[in-house]
Amino acid sequence: MPPFQTGFAAVDITPPPGLPLMGNARSDYAARGVHDPLHAKAMVFADAAGNKAAVLSVDLCMVDRENVALIRETIRAECDVPPESVLVHATHTHSGPFPTNFLDFDVDLAPFRDQIEVFLRNAASAVVEANRHLAEARLSVGATTEDRLAFPRRLRRKDGSTQMNWEALAPGFRPEEIEAPWGRSDPEVSCLVVEQGGRPVSAVVNFGLHPAILAGDNWLYSADYPGYLAESLRRTRGEGFVSLFLNGCCGDVNHIDYRDPLQGRGFQMTQRVGYMLGAAACEAIRGRHAVEANRVAASSEQVTLGRIRIDDEERRRCARIVEEAAKEPAEGLVDGLPDVYFAETRLRMAAQQDQPDKVEVQVLRIGEVALVGLPGENFSASGLALKQRSPARHTFVTGLANDAIGYMPTREAFDQGGYEATVGSTFYEPGAAERLVDAAFEQLARLFAV
Repeated sequence: MPPFQTGFAAVDITPPPGLPLMGNARSDYAARGVHDPLHAKAMVFADAAGNKAAVLSVDLCMVDRENVALIRETIRAECDVPPESVLVHATHTHSGPFPTNFLDFDVDLAPFRDQIEVFLRNAASAVVEANRHLAEARLSVGATTEDRLAFPRRLRRKDGSTQMNWEALAPGFRPEEIEAPWGRSDPEVSCLVVEQGGRPVSAVVNFGLHPAILAGDNWLYSADYPGYLAESLRRTRGEGFVSLFLNGCCGDVNHIDYRDPLQGRGFQMTQRVGYMLGAAACEAIRGRHAVEANRVAASSEQVTLGRIRIDDEERRRCARIVEEAAKEPAEGLVDGLPDVYFAETRLRMAAQQDQPDKVEVQVLRIGEVALVGLPGENFSASGLALKQRSPARHTFVTGLANDAIGYMPTREAFDQGGYEATVGSTFYEPGAAERLVDAAFEQLARLFAV
């Protein structure tokens, strides 16, 4: 059998303008053009025994379990990478098209079903292409710290209440009323580097930061800052260099430093963040050290989660809000979601509240390296906990993997409040996030026991 091999590929999957954009509530969802292309990027790993696994990173806000099933089905039909060993990750750009209406925004996806399927099958082709180009490779890992880009979104006011940091961009925000952020971000930038012919040719970049710099006031397709990250690495490492971005646990983290009144949004800010992250990734790549890549293995577990219950009084209140909103439809929002969205969502939650859900948690072992895929928008604390507990020499944790299940706040966040812990932003009982972390750790323990 051949020695350890890796293949990688990048496929442009930008659809024609017109598909609805996902990530924000809008009065008009249709994309009006393309600012920068959307990509699907894949890396396939194969050991000397013929075991294979793959990671697929797609410039989308999120993918649900049906999207992932279609992607894996396409891979199964076209190559020999086991579909159950493919980790599918959405970078979480808020300027990509809807592949799912999991969030139940007021948009009809029926006219776009064929285009969405083409889009997803094109994304799957990145794995097929990467598998086609397997070649002997060495792996290395590098890491550095970049603490100027990601900030906790949830702020603890001096009166004990919680305020979202995006309100710092609006008139009337008073930073002196903020005591401190809730929680912290993870400043680590980690790179899993593929070396062929004695030089780096590709890398997985792992960092946790919400790609919502472009929000509800943008109507152009864009990869947000991950697109500029890839651009900066091509310019510094060479045009043939392929980088995959795996967003970390970024559910409670964004680019907004509430202490800086001069910051903002828009494409200039996406470029600033992407290029600064690219500089950090280059530093990590320069400081890399070799890791053993003698084994490829995959594990996956379906974790049962109980749903949040909606009582009768809350159902009646929500019904009244929906009735009033029908008389005067809400406008779109740059950040957050309107009250009627939460009312409609809670009514739908009430209909499912007696049915526990099952969600996928996945772990890939690539030699001494672990790649952990958590579904949903997990908090930074979950990623930090897994890194600290993992038996692997190096652990890369990504959220938004294999399913769309909403925000996954830590247990204490439910008492603290804030947007992510609001019922309708999150759908599962307190403790659900910790169950995902425990399931990942148990799989890590098994995979790295020998």
